[in-house]
Amino acid sequence: MNGPVVKICGIQRPEMARSAWAAGADFLGLVLTPSRRQVTVEQAREIVEGAPGRYIAVFDDAPMLTTAERIIAEVPLYGVQWHGSAAPGWPRWLHDHGLLAVTTDLTVADADVWLLDNPQPGSGQVWSWRLPKTGGPYWLAGGLRPDNVCELVARLKPAGVDVSSGVERNGEKAVDLIEQFVREAKRCNP
Repeated sequence: MNGPVVKICGIQRPEMARSAWAAGADFLGLVLTPSRRQVTVEQAREIVEGAPGRYIAVFDDAPMLTTAERIIAEVPLYGVQWHGSAAPGWPRWLHDHGLLAVTTDLTVADADVWLLDNPQPGSGQVWSWRLPKTGGPYWLAGGLRPDNVCELVARLKPAGVDVSSGVERNGEKAVDLIEQFVREAKRCNP
């Protein structure tokens, strides 16, 4: 399958991580900031050790680089996704640690990926889905579901898509929805 990369965010258990990898996800997100999907550092390590792959830790305004550094030392990660403001130079700091820098702040010039998300991440709310005219690569998030991801990929041609609530049923990740989402995202080549 071709298509954009797919990130399934809000993974909370190793068995769900294994199912997401088996479905063809390219990245999995571990929420390490206050959220109903938040995991502890210990849980994150257990998930990564129980289902190895490319994990991205999700932070918001709260943690300082010292907190991120402690987590990075304890959990083998592929990258960090930072929502909101962060310490100046944080992408370079991540690059020095060999990690991918994903940001929702379009003014951060040295990030690797710009995530275009709803102002309330993880809410599942649909937003305008308009790509900025400059920069890239961009990943789309916010209100994506198996029934709308293909049309959006075909129309907007993002480098990646990121989903959390769109693959949940009753607040829990559903394997069948993850499988459908990955299949639909990958079948619609950008």
